[in-house]
Amino acid sequence: MRSMTVRNPYVFAVTLLAVFILVGATAGGLGFISGLSVFAQVAIAEATLAVIGIVLLQSLGWLENAGYTRLIRVRDLPLFLLPFIIAFLSLSNGIVVTVPIQIGTFALLALLIGFTEETFFRGLMLTGLLPRGINKAIIISSILFAAPHLLNVLAGLWNPLFTIADTFAAFGIGMTFAALRVRTGSIWPLIGLHALIDFCALLALGSLNITAQSTESLAATVFVGILLTGYGLFLLSRKSTNPDNPGDYRSGSA
Repeated sequence: MRSMTVRNPYVFAVTLLAVFILVGATAGGLGFISGLSVFAQVAIAEATLAVIGIVLLQSLGWLENAGYTRLIRVRDLPLFLLPFIIAFLSLSNGIVVTVPIQIGTFALLALLIGFTEETFFRGLMLTGLLPRGINKAIIISSILFAAPHLLNVLAGLWNPLFTIADTFAAFGIGMTFAALRVRTGSIWPLIGLHALIDFCALLALGSLNITAQSTESLAATVFVGILLTGYGLFLLSRKSTNPDNPGDYRSGSA
């Protein structure tokens, strides 16, 4: 694995994506056979991937490079304001979940998903791609982050139109999050933001199964993707303003 990251980081990134999809598909298949709920299937898949991610980070010695040894700095807080505000947009139509135990369960699942997906895409994948150039690393990792969202329609979990709109949003989130990881050198705020976005969405939708959404909702989701893509590019264009960031691989930037 270590030699792969040096010789061909693109193969490494695609391999990580394949592992991510394979574990999810396996959990889904076993869950379907055993009659587990979709919630349980997702939880099992994410927990398994979290363990795999931690093992890979440790074996590669990437805890520092991937941003796990640095907390958020006060001067970086304004950079997170836009995605923080956007996280609450899904609550604009109200909250359908009011039972405390369900709220707590959604919160735990959102934290698990946030940790797992940030570990795979902004921890392992982005770190492996950065030596080939910041621009390439951010764009490619964002595309690979968005791609698995399309599979939700094949699994019958999401409405097709919502799946397409959410994939646009996922790409934008990937662009902003990857740029923030490079700018700030820390992955922890991204884990928190990712969990917050998913938690608010779960409170608003009340389920992991998503049916048809209104035209306005779909348009808003696509707009979020466009907005966050632009913000990620803005952050990327100003990366040189943070010279003491250990995650800033300017020497290899494209």
